[in-house]
Amino acid sequence: MTSTEVEKIIRDALATVGLWQVVDQYKSQFLEFPDGFFAELVLNDGSKIADVESIMRDVEGSLRKLGTELHPIVRANWAVRNVEDPRPARGISGGIRPAWAFPATLVSGELTTDVEVDVDQFAIDAIRRKLVSRGKLEESAVMKEVVKEFLNLQLSLGGESYWDPIRDQRQELHEGAFLYLLGHSTVGQR
Repeated sequence: MTSTEVEKIIRDALATVGLWQVVDQYKSQFLEFPDGFFAELVLNDGSKIADVESIMRDVEGSLRKLGTELHPIVRANWAVRNVEDPRPARGISGGIRPAWAFPATLVSGELTTDVEVDVDQFAIDAIRRKLVSRGKLEESAVMKEVVKEFLNLQLSLGGESYWDPIRDQRQELHEGAFLYLLGHSTVGQR
């Protein structure tokens, strides 16, 4: 069996129940490895994840009976709807941390979720040095834009290390992540 054949089996299974149209065919991938196949299905509507995962479990079971292993990942394309003003960040124990917590809302089709990005003090200082000191925008607007770009970067990563904002609603932006973001996004060009 080839990855093209596995893709066709998955496509047919999803098309039968009317779910193939929610699949982002440009970001989804079907790969062949020595121990089986990897399928990453990226959906344009996060509210359909459970339905597609159910179909994928059925396909996975059918292929296993034929002696073929399939390792599927079903994830969604997310967009940042808004980033709110910061509040003090809280640690696991509930105490206040030396960071700002930026609440944000993400949307994927009909599904929304709230997340939080904790920006540590080192990142705040770096943002002030690199961007706020330019004086074009007020500090709050700059910080929110950096958080938005950071979220977009995190959401753009796929494969087995993708970020699922439903399961993990917190992200940490530290100085190293900000400096990487500065060189790999438009945040430093505005």
